[in-house]
Amino acid sequence: MAKPEGQHKDIYWPEDLACITLPDSRILTYGYDTKIRHRIQGPVSRKTVIDHAGDFLYSLEALRRNPNERGRPILFVAHSLGGIVVKEALRQSRGCASAKPHIHGIFDATAGLLFFGTPHRGADPRNFFHHVLAASGQALGFQVNAQIVDTLMPHAEQLSKLRNEFSAMCHERKWKVFSFQEEYGVTVLFGKQVVDKDRDEAAHFK
Repeated sequence: MAKPEGQHKDIYWPEDLACITLPDSRILTYGYDTKIRHRIQGPVSRKTVIDHAGDFLYSLEALRRNPNERGRPILFVAHSLGGIVVKEALRQSRGCASAKPHIHGIFDATAGLLFFGTPHRGADPRNFFHHVLAASGQALGFQVNAQIVDTLMPHAEQLSKLRNEFSAMCHERKWKVFSFQEEYGVTVLFGKQVVDKDRDEAAHFK
């Protein structure tokens, strides 16, 4: 039903705006489970970032098997942890040149990436989740995926290696990369930023 005159229409930008900017594009979205859950809702997912990235990579490849699709360039738009998942997926794709050329095709087809609030240099999700749970007033009985949390710690070895490899991939392929971070803190997190701007500058892309 149309909204009364004077009221703004809800905008879902991948559907409503991206198709205007890129009229010939094929727009796909992908989701994965990293939710905080209460114990009565069942256990949280135990998949790692590597697992999520592999699932994403193979799902994307399956949608591009038509010969008319394989040559289309890919522009990734990723938010928060999704940026780490995309970078890991590209790392896996890059390593498949000889064994799985169809998977390597994702790496070859990538033209650029846009990151929104991605913790490239790590964040302290333990502190972040503490604030989320405390703000909810129902901290008792909630669970998080500890493996995801460990990966995002600022000094995590896996994150450091991925950052270095991604920098090499950017230079190798001459990708266009843009990274946007929040300017203001989040009210529910008591004014704290989810990603520390000083820690997470995008200089490693250059």
